[in-house]
Amino acid sequence: MSSVQSPYHFLIRRIHSLLGLLPIGVFLTFHLFLNLSAQGGAAQYDKVIGTMRNFPGIFVIELIVIFMPIAVHAVYGTWVVYTGQSNLLKYRYARNWFYIIQRVSGLYTVVFVITHVWALRVGEASFAALQHLVTNPWGLVFYALGIIFAVFHFANGLWAFAITWGLTIGPQSQKIWSYVCTLLFIVITVVGLSDLSAFLR
Repeated sequence: MSSVQSPYHFLIRRIHSLLGLLPIGVFLTFHLFLNLSAQGGAAQYDKVIGTMRNFPGIFVIELIVIFMPIAVHAVYGTWVVYTGQSNLLKYRYARNWFYIIQRVSGLYTVVFVITHVWALRVGEASFAALQHLVTNPWGLVFYALGIIFAVFHFANGLWAFAITWGLTIGPQSQKIWSYVCTLLFIVITVVGLSDLSAFLR
């Protein structure tokens, strides 16, 4: 039975890995950089968000390019968390910690994305609405952790993506790529937290 399922499992893992980069990772990066417009104040942010929301066919684009890939990635990722086995207590290497954090960050990000989308889609997508959410201490912590975990999940997933697709085969290339992914994590996290700080003024 396992020999029949393994080719499908092999393919699904690669699709899951690819979705984490395209389009989810690209959208996450674009979204956080776009939200830097909040640094220009409420009027500028609302204008940018309004332009994006009024873009022709935006709902279909979001559904196909963003929501469906996220749903597939999240469902399979949750199954991986449920079926995975950690050897953290036996081997306390850094990568074992990353294995655990990757799964915790994935689960948190799912909750964060659902909450964020629900709040902005059902409620009002505006500077004032987000400001109201994050000026609450619990809301601020929730959003800050959401940004950090989402970016970590992407950056660490990008490191694993290169291995999964055979781009970094040897230890040296994996080490260099880990530095690149760490830098990427720092830069995007700083951008995301800068977005957040704009709503606290």
